Amino acid sequence: MAILGVYEGHNAGAALISADGTVLAAVEEERFSRVKNHDARPPDAPGPVRSVAWCLAAATEEVTAIAVGLEEPEALHRRAVNTFLDLVAAGERQRLDRRHQLGLDAHDLLQMPLLTQRARVAKALRTVAEAGLDPAGIPTMFVPHHTCHAAAFLLAPVDAALVVTLDGKGDDLSGSVHDGQGHRLGPVAEVPTEASLGHLYSAATVACGLRPQRDEGKLTAMAASGTADPRLLKRLSAVMRFDPAAGVPRGSLGAGIVQGPYPDRIPGFHNERMAGLIAGLDRCDVAATVQQILEQVVVEFVEHHLRRSGSSALVVSGGVFANVTLNRRLAGLPGVQELHVHPGMTDSGIALGAAAVVHARTTGARPRPLNRIDLGPSFADDAAAAAFREQGYEVVAAAEGPERALAAALADGHVVARFAGGCEYGPRALGHRSVLAPAGDPSVAAALNDRLRRSHVMPFAPVVPAAEAHRLFDGLEPVAGPTRFMTTSVRCRPEALAALPAAVHLDGTARPQLVHPGENPRLALLLEEYRRRTGRPGLVNTSFNLHDEPIVCTPTDAARSARAAGIAVVQVGDLVCAYGAESRSRSR
Repeated sequence: MAILGVYEGHNAGAALISADGTVLAAVEEERFSRVKNHDARPPDAPGPVRSVAWCLAAATEEVTAIAVGLEEPEALHRRAVNTFLDLVAAGERQRLDRRHQLGLDAHDLLQMPLLTQRARVAKALRTVAEAGLDPAGIPTMFVPHHTCHAAAFLLAPVDAALVVTLDGKGDDLSGSVHDGQGHRLGPVAEVPTEASLGHLYSAATVACGLRPQRDEGKLTAMAASGTADPRLLKRLSAVMRFDPAAGVPRGSLGAGIVQGPYPDRIPGFHNERMAGLIAGLDRCDVAATVQQILEQVVVEFVEHHLRRSGSSALVVSGGVFANVTLNRRLAGLPGVQELHVHPGMTDSGIALGAAAVVHARTTGARPRPLNRIDLGPSFADDAAAAAFREQGYEVVAAAEGPERALAAALADGHVVARFAGGCEYGPRALGHRSVLAPAGDPSVAAALNDRLRRSHVMPFAPVVPAAEAHRLFDGLEPVAGPTRFMTTSVRCRPEALAALPAAVHLDGTARPQLVHPGENPRLALLLEEYRRRTGRPGLVNTSFNLHDEPIVCTPTDAARSARAAGIAVVQVGDLVCAYGAESRSRSR
């Protein structure tokens, strides 16, 4: 009884869970389409057909349920219309004028949520059919957007926890709170779209000259170079705050907007309002101030519900929790003994979340904990090497094994890449589709950014053996999970500042991946061999892709990117491919 999860929205993708609760496959459509954050919602945009097809190919048993990561259309319609009419009754009557802008009467304006959601459901099922599975006769179950995010609890190694989700919006909510117990998620609170912390952060991103739903991480990085501005802090506190009486954030960034019910959105209004709020201020100071507001509101929100629940475990998911600085702050809250940040915290996790919820509902049991995330496409070594040969690479002798060969190249100061096993699920590359570089020279960061055609704003992250972690970093006790998946930052100890300067941010923090030999023995071997040769405890690990491209998926993607970035040594499964002079030197 395999369960297929499918999501046809922003970060469209698919996932598959077996009858025994094992996650068999999970992948985003962007990996195949090469369109960053592939959005399948526009009518002319293809659905995640290749993602679904890949998951079906991974199935070892019959698919007996389809989990769609969308709320049931009639239920979504009721919420969206009630929310819209409540706003109008509260004084936002100008929102009714949206019907004139769209050329609709009042009835058709209020039908928008229902018709749009029905169209999305139809597209999701059509996608499944195009991928080769006839959905007729297979039960289809709907899972609301933030319940899909909350399914992070079902996949985490903890039996009870407070579960908090926050993002831009999905199914007319921007967040939720659940009490997780066993295989159940008990709903506690819902955060309305009007109080979207994701929209606030995205609006600041755009107002600072960056791109929404793409460059928010750059804003987080810039915050380390700025100082919170008291005047802006006061202004932002007036448009976003935590309401202890309601137990949820409250926001007024959209006050005065002419906008219909969900899913109608006019982001330009929020962006222009934010631009007015930050006018004349330094961009780094704006970033620091917005980061402070985000942390302040989320911390108050989470602390409120921690006190209510009495829980010592916290599970978070949703795009807001891609913010590793925020996650570090949450891990340090009194009473939080363990924090779990879902590795597919963005909408890349919706398909898997939907499948996990349906598995729990239909079996009365949790899926198995998500201990590995190399859940995407993998390729035979010879076929993969052929793509590198087409780019001028040669397969070179590596009698000592590919990991030791890569360690030798790194010890010689080279940048290398690793294309091994399945493509990672979620936004982080964790050694299967990674570019690795020496971390002991701070100039490596600028040189690596130039190679990969990236901005110099974002810091790089270190990959180190878990056994070395306590010597290098502080505050590790509550973040054993997030540091496996590179989803939180931690404070660096002097040893890390000295040994890994290329992977330490301006504020003295790092976003490490801690490698456990039992979970990733081959990457652990590479790190061990590198340490034996150099005495250094870790490397820079960044995703294997050029700027503005998704992480590489296929051998063709990898070979093209490696050649364009001038990466001469690449591990391809059990093989090593080398280019030019490196090919000759590695063959000797």
